[in-house]
Amino acid sequence: MTRRSAQTWAIGFTVAFIYTVAQTFQLAAAIPRVPWLELFLFELPVWCSIVALSPVIFYFAQRLPLLGAHPVRNSIAHLLPAALVLLAMFFLVELSRQFVIYPVVSFLDIAKSREAIEYRDFAQTVSLFHRAMRGFQVYWLFFLFCYYAGVVLHQAVTSYRAMVAAQLHARELETLLARSQLDSLKLQLQPHFLFNTLNTVSSLMSRDVLLARKTLARLSDLLRQSLRDSTRHETQLQSELEFLDAYMEIQQARFGSRLIVARDVDPHSMTALIPRMLLQPLVENSIRHGMRDGGEALVVHIRIARKDDVLRLSVYDNGRGIPADGFEEGLGLTNTRERLDRLYPDQYDLTIHEPPGGGFEVVITIPARDSEEALITEDARDIA
Repeated sequence: MTRRSAQTWAIGFTVAFIYTVAQTFQLAAAIPRVPWLELFLFELPVWCSIVALSPVIFYFAQRLPLLGAHPVRNSIAHLLPAALVLLAMFFLVELSRQFVIYPVVSFLDIAKSREAIEYRDFAQTVSLFHRAMRGFQVYWLFFLFCYYAGVVLHQAVTSYRAMVAAQLHARELETLLARSQLDSLKLQLQPHFLFNTLNTVSSLMSRDVLLARKTLARLSDLLRQSLRDSTRHETQLQSELEFLDAYMEIQQARFGSRLIVARDVDPHSMTALIPRMLLQPLVENSIRHGMRDGGEALVVHIRIARKDDVLRLSVYDNGRGIPADGFEEGLGLTNTRERLDRLYPDQYDLTIHEPPGGGFEVVITIPARDSEEALITEDARDIA
């Protein structure tokens, strides 16, 4: 017997026990001179027998569903198995009373009054067969309703379990689809980032070979870092900033003093989870579209703040701003928006605008969640 089936049987017999207690109070009011314990013991087999025969009822319920295509036909078809089950139930009740309940009541010597003795000795004055048939004749209609109630209950529970299983399966399919889409989006980002960085190295080869070699070595470190934990779609903000610092070293090797990066990061947000490679495409977008011709430096300002359960990330530059003829999102912003939609459906916001002083700004808000590793570290620190 499995643990689940054992729990089901335990629940069934517990319900039978509780219902018998309630019924005993009613009988005690109607038969006041019979001890309540005697009444309880003689009525307990009735409801326990229903529980014992429930697998048979559920078997016919599965074969002849009442809430299916042929409810009337199946309802009539249930009459024969219902009669057989009820006859078996009454015989099981009288067998239990004769060979279990009567000896227990006699041993406890709780039947003192004349009514209590008659109630106890009824099993000895009438044959078991006649007692079972008499019970069937008197109570068949009530227990017929109990039988049909058991059939409906079984089908309701079965339908509910099937619905829950279908919903769980649908969620699993949605999760697999979202994960597949995220993997696809991430695979789009990595070659795009690699090609742009290689173009930077290529431009350095004609000006400074040693710097180009150093940049290639930094690119190797950067690629190794991007492949680390590549199966995870979120990482700590601190790790993402380290990745961004390595990328900015490569870009500053190309642009020199024409590129300035400023950071304003809330220290309490360092352990928060954000999508991997979230900031790099935004900074790359600022450099690519914001850099002006001439000697004026491009300032890329990264602001990250955490308030309650919201993490706000802003990438602002003082570059060209939004063109007069409109702005069309490229691969970086489109990819970022789609990834956020997969990771935080209906829980994120991404806005693009040109600040009053000019330039270009992307603002992202996502749920602020700490990584499990950070929480474990904090717990260990508290214990220490």
